[in-house]
Amino acid sequence: MSGQLALLVLCAGLGAALQTRIGPRLRTAVWDGFFWFVSPVLVLHTFLTVHVDRGFLLAVAAAALGAWAAAGLAYLYARLVAGSRDERAALALGGGFGNTGFVGIPLAQLAFGHPGVALAVLYDRLAYLVPASSVTVAVARTHGLRSPVLAPAARLRALLLNPPLAAAAAAVVLRLAGIGVPGLGAASSAAALVVGPAGFLLLGLSVPLERFEHGSGELRRAAGALAVRFAGGPLCLLAAGLALGAHVPAAFYLLAGMPSAFHLLVLARVYDVRPRLMRLLVVGSTLPAVAGVAVASLVLR
Repeated sequence: MSGQLALLVLCAGLGAALQTRIGPRLRTAVWDGFFWFVSPVLVLHTFLTVHVDRGFLLAVAAAALGAWAAAGLAYLYARLVAGSRDERAALALGGGFGNTGFVGIPLAQLAFGHPGVALAVLYDRLAYLVPASSVTVAVARTHGLRSPVLAPAARLRALLLNPPLAAAAAAVVLRLAGIGVPGLGAASSAAALVVGPAGFLLLGLSVPLERFEHGSGELRRAAGALAVRFAGGPLCLLAAGLALGAHVPAAFYLLAGMPSAFHLLVLARVYDVRPRLMRLLVVGSTLPAVAGVAVASLVLR
């Protein structure tokens, strides 16, 4: 575990060191590799191998309903307070999409032990029923300053042209047809080994290195988005679980309130979606979340 942690820290430091030299080209190349190859393999394997029963379906349905409700709440908040489309996207993404992978899985293990890992993986892959990266890329594409203002049909194409989404659809078809994919397990294991180092390399390449400089108004709007992230996610999940009569695992509530996702920093830089504001949202949510779960786990376990 210590060796793996050291590798992740090393990758993040390497990314930061390379950011001013070949940062834009390397960032785009690593992101494209993750989005077009690594993520689809993980999605395909998860959708083909997960055990399905009534309790599982109800829990996933509650997670999905809660996750989409929280994302909608974040977007509604952003539309009400943001002064431009790129700020709207930053607030909506930061408030609506948590780090259920790189941060969520380790924190679930810390809080709930080994069973928490399996539940965190399921939530990470199934909470939106489609890969969250598909939705966040579509939002960044359609709101970023490097993307044109798109018509509704073009926005739909931006959502559908996503390899993780295609992999999820393919997995459903293959599972219904009873068709296996030879070598998928080995490919998924290799992708799982790559995803952590690649993600932290992207983090180092994407975190803006300038000083934190934000006006009071921007700080207030960011605080509102983070309130939606930390409180809105679990509350929406609670409401969804009660509405569906589902038994929602405690780990799902933890995952619903995770800090803003690391990959949003990548999207902010690639599509020019307020990178400094996105850094504030990600860093300002990750540090207290990690510290809070760590302290609570030590006290309660």
